[in-house]
Parts: sequence; C-alpha cells; structure tokens
Amino acid sequence: MYDTQPIGTLIQARYKIMNVLGRGGSGITYRAEDAFTGRQVALKELSLKGLDDWKKLELFEREARVLEDLDHPAIPNYVDYFQVDTADNRLFYIAQEIAEGRSLAELVAAGERFSETEVERIAAEVLEVLQYLHGLNPPIIHRDIKPQNIIRSEDGRIYLVDFGAVQTAYREAAAFGSTVVGTYGYMAPEQFRGQAYPTTDLYGLGATLLNLLTHQNPGDLPQKRLKIDFRPVVNVSERFADWLDGLLEPLLEDRFQSAEMVLDALTKPVSTHRRRLSHHPSAPLLLHQPSGSKIKLSRSRRRLSIYIPPSGIRGETAGLAFFALVWNGFIFIWTSAAIFGGAPIFFALFSLPFWAVGIGMMWMLINALVGKTSLEVKGDRYTLTRQLLTWKRQHEGAARDLYSVELTTAYTQNSRPVKTIALSAGTQIHKFGTSLSTPEKAWLTSEIQAFIADQESMQR
Repeated sequence: MYDTQPIGTLIQARYKIMNVLGRGGSGITYRAEDAFTGRQVALKELSLKGLDDWKKLELFEREARVLEDLDHPAIPNYVDYFQVDTADNRLFYIAQEIAEGRSLAELVAAGERFSETEVERIAAEVLEVLQYLHGLNPPIIHRDIKPQNIIRSEDGRIYLVDFGAVQTAYREAAAFGSTVVGTYGYMAPEQFRGQAYPTTDLYGLGATLLNLLTHQNPGDLPQKRLKIDFRPVVNVSERFADWLDGLLEPLLEDRFQSAEMVLDALTKPVSTHRRRLSHHPSAPLLLHQPSGSKIKLSRSRRRLSIYIPPSGIRGETAGLAFFALVWNGFIFIWTSAAIFGGAPIFFALFSLPFWAVGIGMMWMLINALVGKTSLEVKGDRYTLTRQLLTWKRQHEGAARDLYSVELTTAYTQNSRPVKTIALSAGTQIHKFGTSLSTPEKAWLTSEIQAFIADQESMQR
C-alpha cells in the first residue's frame, strides 16, 4: 500500500487532484480537474512500487486500450493514458470523463428500496450497454458487473464504469483459461475457472438486480442445486422471476445467451417459452445463429437441413489440442525410453491404455479439422451423415422417432464438462457437434427442439 496524492497535486502538468473517489485492488481513483478543458475527470492511478501482481499492470493497460476505442453515451469517455516516473516509483494513469451520480451500491447502502419497475428499467439500460459491448469485434466482456460499477445520475441515467477486469479475447480465454477476476456473489461459475463469455456479464447483471431487490450479497442467499434460490426472499411477479431465472442459470448452456435475447424477453412473458422447453431440462435459450458461425441451417415445419463444416482448432478444441500434444509427447517419450532403454517389456505395455486415450484425442482433433456433419429431415425420414475425408458413415431412420435433443457431457477438460449435442431417435442417441462453440451448440439445440416440437404439434 502506498500513500495517496495530496490534494492540489498537479499530475503531468495537467490534472489537479481534488479528492479520492475510491480505492480498489487495481489502484486509486481520484477526482481531478483537467487544466486543458476545465472539466473534471476520474483519474485512475496504478503504482509500480505498490504492485504485488504483474497481471494487474496488464489489466490496467488493457483497460486503457479498450476505453480508447469505446463510444457509447452510457460509458464515460476516455481522455488520456500516461505514465509518470519519480525517483523511486513509476505511476500509470488513466483519465476518463467522470460519471456524476451515485453507484447502485451506495444507493442500497443508503437504504433505497427499488420496485420491480425500477429494477426492470435499470436492467434495460445496462443491457443496452452490454448489447453494444458484446456486439463489437471482438466482443468486449466487462467481467465485473456489480452494483459498485453502475452509476445512477441525478436525472436517472445509468452509466457503466470500471473496465479494469475487461476481457476482449474471450475465445482464447475459453480455450486456455485466464486470470480469475470478479467479485464474490456476482461472478458466474465459469469465472472461477478463469473463463468469460458475453453471457458471463448477464449473470453479473442478474446478481446485481438481486442485490437491489434484497439488499443482500447474492452469494449469501440460499442455493438449490448450485443455483441461487431467490424466490422465497423477493416479492416480484412470476414473469419477472422467470426472467431472472434465465440470467442466473449456473450452466452456460442453460443461461440466456445474448443481451439482445434478454432485452426481448424483458418485454414479453418468459414463462411460456421456458414451459415449451421444460421437457428438456438442459435446453438452452438461444434463438439466433451466433455471429461468425459457418453452419448452414434451413428449417420449415416439415423439413430440417443442417450442415456443419469443419470447425478448425477453436473454442473447446483449442484447449484439447494443447493437452493432446503434451499428452502424446509424454507417452512417446515414455514408450521410447522403455523400448530403447532396455527396460522390461512391461513398461512399454503399461503405456498402451494411455496411447488409446491419446489416439482418441487426436481423432477428435482430426474430426474438428476436416470432419463434416449433416442432418437432413425430409418427409418421414431422417439422415445423419458424418464424413472424414473419404470415409463416410450414415444413420437413417423414421422422422417420427426423433423425440428429444439436449446438451450432454462429451468429456471433461480441466474439471470442466465439454458438451455435445445428443439427438434421441427411438432407442438410439446420435452425438455430434462437440468441437463447435458453446453458443453454436446452444443455437443448434434450440433449432432442433423447435423442429421436433413442430412435428409433435402436427401429429396431434
């Protein structure tokens, strides 16, 4: 810990310190006056001398880069980024327009009670910001949505602040993991594994809304099957409770998948849609194709056509690729040492089960690189085709036998289940799409579910 700058200190011959706005794990934030413009700014300071983790500097620099490119009325404008060297220290600064008002955390601490209507309005404004952030290329994930980081001005406008935990390359984070950041009670389960997706911010928003309604940290509320059991402690409509449920699902595939979807559901009853899928407990709520997806899908009430091209090494398979290389490299060295080092044959034979696992992983990677999958349902027949180079395998059957589809666990990677699409047809279960991204799996599952539901309705 280091001392704060004295009031009146002039930083970079431009920013005059007025008072301390806050202190956190990534530095101190001051209210300062910009001598160039006469406006007040939020001046965030990070001391190299007081740094206990170099990752904090990386996050600080990333925050500056991200803020510079953002342009949204609910995000205070970026002003400046610079460093100041002293005789015994190096200080880094981010200057940003100040969001005048009080944080939602301050309002809760002051005892303000929020009605369901007020909470809905706040949610809608935050969701508009998240829709903007997640729609960028690459998507920007805030990763620390909580009451302290949402400011309400005197005229009721909402601002999203503190991008110190921001993540831009979420695909890489999903594959290899990243720094665990966030705040207890507001972190989605995947954040504890160092992972973040756009839907991660949606969980944080749901937890924030619970705090407004209960004045309690969501992490301290009762849980049922790892999910916050908030209904006994809040007084809201069933419609709003159903909507909150979609934000607070602990599993990624069960949660709302986009800010756009959440905004849409906020204006219409959610319970009807969730009941339609209730016979599929793990059914995701994703109604549109994720941006960048190369899957080709055509659906009508009587026909379904899906073509899944090679996905390449991305998403779930990126981490598998790295692990497979390490695993097979180790087994190769072990076996070679046993054979050529004069060790008993037992040591070489001992490696055979491990080779089987390694070959299995390589097969999945080859399938991701060159494998193609297609599903065609036309008339009273369905055909599922898997193709790997010149090898092709088909499964055919009666369309009436298709009765359910869900996401199930294909394998576990770093203690995290990797999902695959499981299509039930009569006594058979066809699994495919393991190498797809999580949003793609969720979207395909929803589309197939909707098609099956259409077929069932026509048969009644």
